[in-house]
Amino acid sequence: MAEIIKIKSINLTKLNNAEYRTFMARFQNLIMNEEEEAETPEVVSLNTSDPLGISEELRQAFNEDFDALTDSVNQTTASEETAPMNALDKERGDLLVYLTTTISQTRKNPIEAKRTAADKLYIIVKPYVGASNLPRLQETAAIEGLLIDLAKEGMPEALEELNLTEIVALLKEKNKSYAELTEQRSNAKADSTVESAKKIRMRMDEEYDEMTTYAFAMNVLNPTERTNNFMSRLNVLIDETKALYNQRIALAKVAADKKKDSEEETPSVV
Repeated sequence: MAEIIKIKSINLTKLNNAEYRTFMARFQNLIMNEEEEAETPEVVSLNTSDPLGISEELRQAFNEDFDALTDSVNQTTASEETAPMNALDKERGDLLVYLTTTISQTRKNPIEAKRTAADKLYIIVKPYVGASNLPRLQETAAIEGLLIDLAKEGMPEALEELNLTEIVALLKEKNKSYAELTEQRSNAKADSTVESAKKIRMRMDEEYDEMTTYAFAMNVLNPTERTNNFMSRLNVLIDETKALYNQRIALAKVAADKKKDSEEETPSVV
């Protein structure tokens, strides 16, 4: 009895857009790089026009959606990786960490005036410690809330006592600039005619499921070297994609832990 190769499962929704597109690009190569094989009278035909049993209409729909996904991912990537936004995000994050750690450390200052000012400020900044780890939009909102609190009665004087007035002014400037760039990017996306990757991916998920179902059925009813190779190579692709996804998640966790540990350290304040 011949061994029946089943297609391994993969949760495509977990992949980010770049990973998803890479997976579908390699899958596209698998279904397109074919050699027509002549059928024998003994073979039961599922779809005689295609070695994998996939209709031309389905192939065309998949190819069109893949091109649309490529356009959408390229646009999103270019937008999300805008150099000024990345630079501003790092600058405001560094300022926020410096501000909160300085206030925290100064609570131990032997000079009473500075210690008192730090104690007063710490009540305000404590809820915002670690805000630089938040998603960017949430970080923007958190910094805006902090700036409002630091403008309340008695806070400007306490900041002046700790020589932090300029730091707060810089934080306000960087956060405002970041918020303005965010709005510009959102407006650009709204004006764009490129379809969202989310909608395209929903269609491609269905197309992938349909094509792999046909290929599996063909390999059972009309097994050939071509169908068998397709199944084996697709399973290898799935395994590799899962491994790369797990690696990305693990590296992200390590990076987040390192950043958290770094921010929890309290550097000496001059």
